[in-house]
Amino acid sequence: MDIPGDDEHNQSPGVLSEKSEYEPAEFDPESLGPDVPSPSDSDYDGEATGLFVRLVIVFNVALLALSLGPMLAYFEGQVDLGIRIFLVGVIAFSYGTFRYVKFERERKSDDEEGETAETTDTQPDSAESGDHNG
Repeated sequence: MDIPGDDEHNQSPGVLSEKSEYEPAEFDPESLGPDVPSPSDSDYDGEATGLFVRLVIVFNVALLALSLGPMLAYFEGQVDLGIRIFLVGVIAFSYGTFRYVKFERERKSDDEEGETAETTDTQPDSAESGDHNG
């Protein structure tokens, strides 16, 4: 009668249990894959990060209200409350979209201003490059 597990302690370890000469003595999980960069504080714009968190909350409220309002109206028969909640969702979604588009436009205009300032700063002035005969 074969009982599983009885023969295992009498057999020699298999090929898979033998260590290779290239295998380290102790496993280091940090050696797997590339190094993960740690962001410094200067990598993030405080205003942009704050706006991101606010917009995530606004869009979550909008999504909840846009889905909950019609469900209340249809399944529970509370049409008035469902419409009010749905309108809160529409307003929240509109506000979030407006703020996001405004932020993108400001960022684009700041980038364009920065590029024009860089190009004007790098061009030599005519008074400095001209001959000074006097």
